[in-house]
Formats: sequence, structure tokens, C-alpha cells
Amino acid sequence: MPSRRPDTDAITPLQRAAILVMYLEREAARAVLKHLSDEEVKQLGKAAADLGDVDEELVEDVIGAFVGEFQAVNMLPATGQDFARRVLPALIAEERRSRIAGSVRRDPRDFETYIRARPVRAVAAALKEEHPQVRAVALLRMGVDNAARILACLSEEDQADLTIRMARTERVSPELAEDVEMALRLAVGDIEDPIALGGVEGTARILGRMGPERNSVVLTGVRSQSDSLADDLIRKMVRFEDLERLDGRGMQALLRTVESADLVLALKGATPVLRDRFLANLSQRAAADVREELELGGPTRRSHIRDAQDRIVASARKLSDEGVIFLDSGAGEGG
Repeated sequence: MPSRRPDTDAITPLQRAAILVMYLEREAARAVLKHLSDEEVKQLGKAAADLGDVDEELVEDVIGAFVGEFQAVNMLPATGQDFARRVLPALIAEERRSRIAGSVRRDPRDFETYIRARPVRAVAAALKEEHPQVRAVALLRMGVDNAARILACLSEEDQADLTIRMARTERVSPELAEDVEMALRLAVGDIEDPIALGGVEGTARILGRMGPERNSVVLTGVRSQSDSLADDLIRKMVRFEDLERLDGRGMQALLRTVESADLVLALKGATPVLRDRFLANLSQRAAADVREELELGGPTRRSHIRDAQDRIVASARKLSDEGVIFLDSGAGEGG
């Protein structure tokens, strides 16, 4: 009668260790036993003798449990990449390590993925602090899509210089490539994701809520230093959406100054509420014509819609400056 297969849960830890050693190659088993004391070797031998017959299924169970425990304490690399980075360098003779391990460990896709996940302007800002040749190597290492977006954020002078440097850089040492990647990771890691503040757009909205008497004083001060910035702020103090606040008389006065083609274009990008406000202040026939053009018109570039809206807003500002309409940009909202 064949001997009964020992139950996996019934065998002792020593017996598990004995099974593992029994099924190692001779040289590997010898290397393991070298690290045990004489007493431990004796105990291991006694545990093996007590096992009797050991079938393949029990061996698989024991080895499977051992590998799981090994991974749980992070002694065994979880992935091939972990092995290449953490284990392989230690297995290579020191005189060969610098020639082999660096290129094996590096995965360009890892750096490319890291950069792609960071804000473009944050990476560009970090690059500006580096030596130009380091910038060139970093751009060449981060993948063409990342590099194109980041290069576009730099000054034209920097773009030209870096383009020349990249074109002249055929290859670099593995150590330099790793140093460049690590330097940029550290630099970008110190930069938190930027918080959008609005810039000119947000500033213009703030001025709009101050009311014309106060913001005109501010704008005069701005204009003394920068005409272009003052003009930009004025253009953005009132948005097309703000025209929804015009009363009926003001809307009708504005519509008398607006070209029909501009109105159709502008309304293509308007909210339903704002579109209805404009149409409600046209004659029935004019409103019907505009609706028909909106329905029959094909796709329109967003830039053309914005330009038409800007022209209508400019007309509204002019009427407001002349006192013809009251242009409410939300002054006094929020307290």
C-alpha cells in the first residue's frame, strides 16, 4: 500500500526547509548549507529523514508558499525591472558593472512617462535652471512629444540654441544620461503642480468688479507703464457672457451697432440663455433670419467666433463709455 502523502499544513517549518534544500541543484544546496551551523544541518537532515516519500504536488505547494513569503518581505524582485535595477548590478563583477549594469537598468520609457505626467511649464521652469547641454540631453531623453511641448515653452533664443545642441549630440555616456535624468527628476519633484491664478484674465475680472470710477484710476497707472497691458486688461474686463446683464433697452442699442454676420458668428459660441436674450431683442423677422443662419451654417473655427464676440464687446464698451448703455461687469458681486 503506497505511503500517504503528507499534508502541507501538517509538516513542520524544518521539514519545509528540508524539501526546499532537497530539490535545489547540488551547488545551490551546498551554498545554502555553508551558512548553517553543524547543529542546524543535523536538524535539517533529521527533518528530511522523517518525511519519507515526498510527491511532486507537495514540493510544488512548499515552493509556491516559499516564493509567496519571499515576495512579501521584498527579498525577491516583484518585476523584471526591479531585478534589473536592484539585483543584477550586485551580481556583476565590479570591473564589468559600469559597462553593463547602467544600460541594462535604464528604461527610457520610464523617464518619458514620468515627464509626461508632470506639468509642462513646471518641467520647462526646472530646465531653465540647468546648464544648456544638460537641457539638450534631457530633451533628447524624454521622448519627442514631451520635448516638443517643453521646447515650445522656452524663449526663441533658447529654442534655437537647444536645437543646435541637440542636433550635435549623437551619444552620451550611460552615467551622464542617468545623471541628467536624476537631476531633472529631483528638480521637477521639488515643484508642486502649479495652481492656475488667471493672470491677465483674472486680473481684468477683478478690475471689472471694482466699477468704472475706481478701475479707471488703476488702469491709468497701468498705462503709464504698459499701454499694451492696459489695453489687454480693458478688453478682458468685460466678456461676451457679461452682455447677458444688459437690460432690454441696452441690448437693443447694442444690436443697432452690430453687423449681422458678427452676430451670427458670435451666437454660435453663446450659451442658450445669452442667445435667447439677443434674439428676444430683435424683430421677429430679424430673429428668424438669424436662427435660420445658425441652423444652416456649417462648422466654424473657434477663433472666428471669438473674434466676432470681441468686436461686439468692443462696441458695448464704446457705448458704455458714451453713456448710451450701462455695462454691468459684475461690480460689487461677492460683497
